[in-house]
Amino acid sequence: MSFARTKIQAPRLRAALVDRGPLQARLLQALQQQRLVLLCAPAGFGKTALLAQAAAARGPGQALAWISADSGDDLHHLLECLLAALEPFDPPWRSAPESILRGIVQPDPALRRAKLAELLNALELCETAQGLIVFDDLHRVSDPAFFAFLDELLERLSPKWTLALATRTEPPLALARRRAAGELAEFRQPQLQFSEPEARALLAGTGLDEAAVARLFERTQGWPAGLRMALGVLQGEQGGAERLQRASERSWFDFLLTEVLEQLPAPLADFLQAVSVLPELQPARCAALTGDALAAERLAEIERLGLFVDALDDPAGGGLSLRLHDLFREALQQRLRQAQPERWRLLCQRMLQTEPDPLRRLQQHLELGELGAAATLAAEQLPALIVSAGATPALHLMQQFPPAEREHLPELAFVRGLAAWTPAWDFERMHREMERAALGYARRGAEAERLLACAYDAIALMALGRYGAGEALLKQLQQAELAPAAQLMRLTAEVWAAIDTCRYEAVAPHAQRMLALLVQLDRPELWYQTTPPLRMPGLPGMTDTLERHADQLLRVAGEQPIPLRTIALQIQAWCALWRGRTLEAEQRALQAREDAHWGSQLGAVRSYQLCLDALLALVRGDAAAALQAATERQREFNHLGNPWYAYLLPLFRARVAASAEQGPALREALAELAACRPLQLPGGTATLAARELPLQAQLAWLEGRAQAAVQAWQDALALGPAIDLYGLAGETRLRLAWALCSLGQQEPAARTLQPLFEAARRDGPGGALLAGTALAGLAGLDWGPALADADAAALRAWQQAVLT
Repeated sequence: MSFARTKIQAPRLRAALVDRGPLQARLLQALQQQRLVLLCAPAGFGKTALLAQAAAARGPGQALAWISADSGDDLHHLLECLLAALEPFDPPWRSAPESILRGIVQPDPALRRAKLAELLNALELCETAQGLIVFDDLHRVSDPAFFAFLDELLERLSPKWTLALATRTEPPLALARRRAAGELAEFRQPQLQFSEPEARALLAGTGLDEAAVARLFERTQGWPAGLRMALGVLQGEQGGAERLQRASERSWFDFLLTEVLEQLPAPLADFLQAVSVLPELQPARCAALTGDALAAERLAEIERLGLFVDALDDPAGGGLSLRLHDLFREALQQRLRQAQPERWRLLCQRMLQTEPDPLRRLQQHLELGELGAAATLAAEQLPALIVSAGATPALHLMQQFPPAEREHLPELAFVRGLAAWTPAWDFERMHREMERAALGYARRGAEAERLLACAYDAIALMALGRYGAGEALLKQLQQAELAPAAQLMRLTAEVWAAIDTCRYEAVAPHAQRMLALLVQLDRPELWYQTTPPLRMPGLPGMTDTLERHADQLLRVAGEQPIPLRTIALQIQAWCALWRGRTLEAEQRALQAREDAHWGSQLGAVRSYQLCLDALLALVRGDAAAALQAATERQREFNHLGNPWYAYLLPLFRARVAASAEQGPALREALAELAACRPLQLPGGTATLAARELPLQAQLAWLEGRAQAAVQAWQDALALGPAIDLYGLAGETRLRLAWALCSLGQQEPAARTLQPLFEAARRDGPGGALLAGTALAGLAGLDWGPALADADAAALRAWQQAVLT
């Protein structure tokens, strides 16, 4: 949870100063019968108190989710609050609330609709006779995406739920449509203001004559806050009527400052001014802010006096918790800023030290004009938000910065670069933003930050297939003294470069150092950003490291329904498959699919799953399912528009077709590869044969060109580990050995297999399990002295693993 728990606490009820029974009855009826109830009036018209009283007056067993908005709140923040506020009523979620949150804030319309439907279904099936969702102080929200969400929610909201909104300004919703459909109840200033009889009842016993009451009612226009302030003055010291008459010549804001605040005991008034910088008042936090050991007693006195506060249930169990009315808080802060500007700034700085909500801290820095501190906070906090909720919430938060500064602060460029990476995979945008961030940090002389941005830029360049520029940047980073996070990103870029240039044996040493750094830093966003890429499982020497990496990911994720947990299960499935434990691999893959359905929506999770599904289907001998998964993966991720990825996707499909022994599908995929090869392949054209020659050899074999196939497989194996992606070296050795045996050359076939047995003792049989008829044929041969008994037994064990 990334928000203050007090945001989802409804105010405690307090005795009304005057009975507003008819208004309360109309409001209660609206909350029980209408889809949308709107309380829209300026400050001081009692919207919050009326809603709290009406909500409490509903029948027993009815659900209430109360959310108080803060300035700068967006769709992500408010939806996170809503889901947390609903949890006590045990909604029957079909997937994790975190998954619903991530899905609704994403720009993908289909995903957003699907997750909104899950939320609506959970509300419909919630075991409550009637439910009420309240968004209080909605005028503080400016995020268009949130109001679009409310409109969509209202369109299909279950009849047993009502949405109530309290705001000073008209919300940008389709109110006319709700009005025409008879689904909207509105309570505006004319309905919320006191009537003259209510004003008389309120002021009865104060000594004012009828004429004075009439003048006061006319002066306040029935404004509840004004009448309440007047009552406080009249019930105070002698001379209240005279002070009230003087107040009629000034604004009510000035009146609040002088006639209310100045009548308090000096210590209490000073305490109130000091704690007005806090969004909510809890004893421990107020004491830490002011150094006043009597903070708890002062809060109790404030609540007893009814000084424009709402009482809350402190979720931390720290005693009384209060929220100042906006009018009162604004008046106190204005006076503090004007009279003691240095003290106000100092108190705001202390407030920042105890504020758990990063959005509130960001807002406070911006209010203080501390753009640098706000930008630093954004760079510290938003990366974790991006990996957990997507880019949209982080980008919206950065809109809080002045427009002139957004493009010049390197921290914001850095965050925009990360937002382009996860989950959008927009590496072109990531490169531009990280390059801009590095230049900005360089101008400032912030060398550590510049190097970190450069390390991320190297990742973007590798992902774009711009190997020359990326390698040049990596050389600079290798010569620099890097902080651990920058070292980690440099190693990530080096892993990507090694994979793209077919230097597969270089990957495992880098991966081992990366895992050590990840454990040392142990930051969630770094675990996300460095999840093993799809082409890493099966690389030489990687199985042991991946098993340890998966264990660490599960430790970090715990029981949280987050993508890290799903990815860990997927990696475990890969490793079990590579070890030849096919049944365990299927079980882990099933767990991962169920986990993904419950909590994960990242594109990386989906791509992993489709890749894993394809290889597991190959092992089962289900060629149709394997090709379907590979084709679906290409269709779903071809939109990235990156020429390098546009080549890698059909390359994987060609590999699946080759292993599935589907000649027409392989021929089609190879033709597509020839048409979409980038003009500049990472590693140059020397790597082209490593990627495609084994596939062309298999096509030759399937077309009956045995000698051509044998020659092509031998040429491919001569390239060494450069072909060993997804265990292709092991599969190639088996296919070549089977072809040689078919040609009566058993001794050369046995020699061809020897390196495979050595690799299997380290990593497991891996790609050998994908060799289909070749594995079955070799396992059934009588090898005699050509092959050691242990090696012949290994072939039979691998075939048995496939059959299992």
